[in-house]
This record gives sequence, C-alpha cells and structure tokens, in this order.
Amino acid sequence: MKNVLLIVTGASPQVLTETLFALYQQGKPMPEEIFVITTKSTKAMLTDGLFKQGHLAKLIADYKLPCIKLPDENICLIEDDKGQPINDAKSEIEQTYMADFITRKVFELTNKNDISIHASIAGGRKTMAFYLGYAMSLLGREQDSLSHVFVNNEFEFVRDFYYPTPYDHIIDGKNGTQVNCINAKVTLAEIPFVRMRQSIDETLIANMQSASFSQTVASLNSAHKKDLTLEVNTKAKTLTFAGIEIKLTAKETAFYL
Repeated sequence: MKNVLLIVTGASPQVLTETLFALYQQGKPMPEEIFVITTKSTKAMLTDGLFKQGHLAKLIADYKLPCIKLPDENICLIEDDKGQPINDAKSEIEQTYMADFITRKVFELTNKNDISIHASIAGGRKTMAFYLGYAMSLLGREQDSLSHVFVNNEFEFVRDFYYPTPYDHIIDGKNGTQVNCINAKVTLAEIPFVRMRQSIDETLIANMQSASFSQTVASLNSAHKKDLTLEVNTKAKTLTFAGIEIKLTAKETAFYL
C-alpha cells in the first residue's frame, strides 16, 4: 500500500519538513508522495522554501530518506466556485470555498483503496486545520491517520528553521539570538479521530464530490431528525429543507408558497 502525506499549509511551509522529520524520527512509514493544500498567496513561500532553498532535498539527503514525490500538480490551490484559485481565505465566501475544496480533495484521495493517508493539520489557518480534520473524520478509513507537529519554543516561528539537522547549523532565532538546528526538538502528536465513513449512507458519500461542505453537514444532521420541515422565506426568496438553503426565483417562490 502506498503511503501519502496530505497537509495544509499557509505562511509556514516548515511544517511539511518538520512533519517528515517527525515521521522518520518515530519510525513511522515514510510517504512516497505528498499532497499540499494551500492558497495562491502562500504557494510562493512553499516553493521557495522547499525547492529554491532546497530544504526538502536537504532533509532527504541528511537522513538518507527514500524518494518522496512532490510534483507541482500536487500543490493544490484552493479554488472558488468557478475553478479559479483564491488568493487568501479571509472572507466568509472564501472560507466556504476552502471547506468545499478540502472536503473534495479528501474525498478524492480516500476513494483510492491502494493508498494510506497521513493527514497533517499543523499548517495553515485554524479553519483549514479544522476542515481537514473534519473531512478525515467523515471519510477517513482504518489505514488513514491524523497528526499535528510541534517544535520547542526556541525554534517556533523561526523563519529559517525547517528541521533538526544531524550537524551544527546556526541560524537567526528570536529577538536577535542565534540557535543551532541540531538542538531542535520536534514532536509528532497523532490525533485519534472518529471514523464515520462506515456509518454514513453510501449515497451521501458519493454526493460529496459535488455537494458543498455545508450541504453535507446539513444532510448528516437531518438524518437524525424525526421531523423535517420546509421553510420558505419570501423576503430572501429562499427555500430551506434539512438545513440546506436553496435560492429561488420569484416564480419558484410563488410556486412553493
């Protein structure tokens, strides 16, 4: 079975190399391939640190790790409803796009029975981490796992730190100090999560490829309700059923009334 690392990143691409190092340090299976979910505004930081500065190749060489693939097409930029990459995820609508995109990516990967996914929620915005964790809980299988990675305070948020080196490597630390990367401590915390895939209707899982995150959650919540109601909002021209809101035309609003 092929091992894959799925990770969300933002302005700190270091979480990727830290996670790889921690997996190696703990003797866990090393991924053969990496998938990164990020935004258009942070992709340059990721490629600069990992490829231009060469930290990914250096990590692999320093610890004699097996070949790990991260082609450009595996750097997945969060897209809007028209398929265009979003620049950031600060607005409410961009948060919605982010939730939908992450859920679809997890759906796509978990539908491949020949891979085992190690998902890391260490990077990106807090909402990115939440949505990835939640999507893994909805769709994750027995062979999949979830984790977070930590570094000791001395190296946390230090721009030039990517992983503990097996040799002396002095970099600029916090508050004008210098630190030696050989002294860094990285901890991988595996996160237990409830795997709900087997208890979810197969039709609902199949619909996750096209349904939004909010629609999926609403459908799951409605499955536990004994009484379902349909509401029509004439002012907003919307119909709400099972927690899902649908925009209506004036004619459709009149029809449902």
